Amino acid sequence: MPANNGFTYMDHYGRKWNGPFHFNLNNIIGNAPREFGVYQVIKKNGNQQEVMYIGIATGKTILERLRSHCTGLGNKHIAGIGNTSEFWFSYWLCDPLSAKQIESNVITNQKPPFNIRSEYQHYIESIYIH
Repeated sequence: MPANNGFTYMDHYGRKWNGPFHFNLNNIIGNAPREFGVYQVIKKNGNQQEVMYIGIATGKTILERLRSHCTGLGNKHIAGIGNTSEFWFSYWLCDPLSAKQIESNVITNQKPPFNIRSEYQHYIESIYIH
């Protein structure tokens, strides 16, 4: 793996992910695999790293999914990133069940801000009338 960025991404379970690579089309084409698994878009602020989005690639490859996000055809929040210089992507190759479990765990526990479905944005937790 090329030394590309000066930091590594390790998740809460000690898994060292492939990458991270700058989130831009050239790096996606050059570094994202034509395989299945789970991937993340990460924002780096100084020494802090925040998972902004996590997705699974089980029908399309990680390369296809990341390319669609980068070109505005995927997640609308990722498509809205103007300056991508603070954004990176990483990936973990695994089977579909493991990918779904990792994605579900990260969404539940870390609540990445770009993993918000539009139908949940105006969610009303209770319909109890006061």
